[in-house]
Amino acid sequence: MRKIPYGISDFKSLREEDYIYVDKTEYIEILENYDERYLLFLRPRRFGKSLFVSLLATYYDINNKDEFNKYFKDLYIADNKTDLANSYYILEFNFSGIDTSDKESSLQGFRKKVLTSLKSFANNYNLDLDYDKTGLPAEIFNSFLTEIKYKIDGKIYLLIDEYDHFANELLSFQVNLFEETVSKTGFVRKWYEILKEGTQIGVVDRIFITGVSPVTLDSLTSGFNIGSNISRDRALNEMMGFREKEVLSLLEQTLEDKVDKQELMIKLKDYYNGYLFNEKVTEKVFNSDMILYYLAEYKKNKEEPSDLVDINIASDYTKMGKLFSLKNKERNYQILEEILNGQTQKTTITRQFSLAKEFSKEDFLSLLYYLGFLTIDSFVLNMVNLKVPNYVIKELYFDFFAKIIEKEGDYQLETIEIKESVIDIALEGKVDKFIKVIEKTLKKLSARDFIKFEEKYVKLLMLSYLMLSKMYYVKSEYEVEAGYIDIAFFERSGLDVDYEGLIELKYIKKSDYQKSGAKLVEKNLEEAKKQLLKYKKADELKSKDNLKKWAIIFAGDQCVKCVNIE
Repeated sequence: MRKIPYGISDFKSLREEDYIYVDKTEYIEILENYDERYLLFLRPRRFGKSLFVSLLATYYDINNKDEFNKYFKDLYIADNKTDLANSYYILEFNFSGIDTSDKESSLQGFRKKVLTSLKSFANNYNLDLDYDKTGLPAEIFNSFLTEIKYKIDGKIYLLIDEYDHFANELLSFQVNLFEETVSKTGFVRKWYEILKEGTQIGVVDRIFITGVSPVTLDSLTSGFNIGSNISRDRALNEMMGFREKEVLSLLEQTLEDKVDKQELMIKLKDYYNGYLFNEKVTEKVFNSDMILYYLAEYKKNKEEPSDLVDINIASDYTKMGKLFSLKNKERNYQILEEILNGQTQKTTITRQFSLAKEFSKEDFLSLLYYLGFLTIDSFVLNMVNLKVPNYVIKELYFDFFAKIIEKEGDYQLETIEIKESVIDIALEGKVDKFIKVIEKTLKKLSARDFIKFEEKYVKLLMLSYLMLSKMYYVKSEYEVEAGYIDIAFFERSGLDVDYEGLIELKYIKKSDYQKSGAKLVEKNLEEAKKQLLKYKKADELKSKDNLKKWAIIFAGDQCVKCVNIE
């Protein structure tokens, strides 16, 4: 059983301590063969960017020339060593973790990051450097580059990890400060202008930059217009994240023989797969951090983790609320509603955009794509269809929807009350408490006039609360050969539930119910019964003895009929 490198982003440590490593060294060769030498590569959070930067640093560092075999033995690059291996001085920057509470904190945080990286460079190469360590970050960097030109016998490969991390923090919380910091005459833009000068005087020979979104790029363009954004290149679709065969290899090397790897693979595909970064490739990739988190928990506890989302990823995605409030909240909420209802989003992916200019629907959808909330499904001519990549991201959307409901309804959402009502379903096969929770929320919302009552909103609320309980694997419009089931919820690994369930939901307008309620209820009930009995015969459902089937009819904010169909 090999060790799982969950949370490890230092390539040297990973190799020295014999952790399993998914070999990505073939991409060193691919990148080196690019004509461009200043490269930018974007991927969502926790996709292995920091580990890849560490890989490049180890491979190109002149200090590691005598240790090449130690780190690269048995990897692709060992038999395909390039001409530039171990030929550079490595200068690394990482701009994550900067305090963005105000402009001065951002400036001092950025300045400290710059100084720390320059000090590490001097220590790594045993250099006695006399450069000005005061003033703005750009002034410090300029002084350093002027000094270093005469102190090293070679050139620098400059690596920047999380180039946009603190800028994205500002984007989420302080848009005006973002524009002051990155745009116009901001200190970040000035720093990149100096980096560009470093390439022109021959000190910096190559650059590799990682980040999440191109929202900073437009602001930097005039200051740093030499970089090539290779994020959507076809050959690099699988450079970060895991291919299916790589995940299968991880399962074989880390889990016991008695674990059914093929069955587990089906779940992992549903949970964490689905990402495409070029519309003309077919192989989807898994989020690498999510896979490693899942396997580490599975190996430790001999069962699936109760929470499918790594807490570190969950904290990254909590910014969803701020993103949907960005610029045009009404338009963004319309997009959210469409996403929750399973609609794909047609757009052209924006290569770079600016908040200082018009932030269009295409820009917003592109931002969701870059952040990993949406991914490529298909394409039509020069446009792509975007969809939610997997179940874990879908669950995050519904969690967010539940928070919107709480806010707009102006009441405290009692999560424990929701969970207790779902426990009643799971252990007793009773849906009454769950229906009451839904009714309670709908009554709050009707008073606030937040939604136009339709079946889809009642359904979204049910889905949100079932997912919020984290007791079931919940599917909307679940496809079986007999049709599409409104709501299906099945046993989740690690939780021993006595009952699973199907819900066929019907909705009657309140005004129509007041006119001819009994007749409409009976008509809708018969239709729901017919559909449920048809679904029951589906191959994947007929063997489930513990499957409850409910026909539920709402009129306005009230459940007027709930029948268990045997």
